[in-house]
Amino acid sequence: MYISFDKLTKKARCWVYITEKPMLTNKSLVKDHLKDLCDQWSSHGKNINSSFQLYKENFIILFADEEISGCSIDSSNKLLRESLNLLKIDIKHNSKIGIFIGDKLEFKERSTLIKLIRDKELNLKNKMVNTTVKNKEEYDKNWILDINKSWLVNFIK
Repeated sequence: MYISFDKLTKKARCWVYITEKPMLTNKSLVKDHLKDLCDQWSSHGKNINSSFQLYKENFIILFADEEISGCSIDSSNKLLRESLNLLKIDIKHNSKIGIFIGDKLEFKERSTLIKLIRDKELNLKNKMVNTTVKNKEEYDKNWILDINKSWLVNFIK
């Protein structure tokens, strides 16, 4: 069952999806499809309190307030992909990392980012999108991070 984002508990689990291309489709249409998905989402016959966020034109973040089974997670993935297919929106493989160059969001492979940082073409103060967030609390606090405060820093040293 769709609920507004601010009504989710801080422990609501989340799943991050990156779109292959910017969502140029009418955002209200995308939101309508996501609300329908949330309204259909259930686990063992019980409605799941769920919501979503859209970030920039490339990110869809789904949230679920309850403990849910693997089957219901799989069904949400299937519903999301079906909805996005209708809108002609493809999901990107999560191997690319969203990094801010100035105020522009670009997607780079991890190895490319590490090379850019080592070659001093990017610095550790550049912001990145933290797609490893697991719940609403982490999303609220750590969605956008300096590279030096992210998991990526472990690969640079």
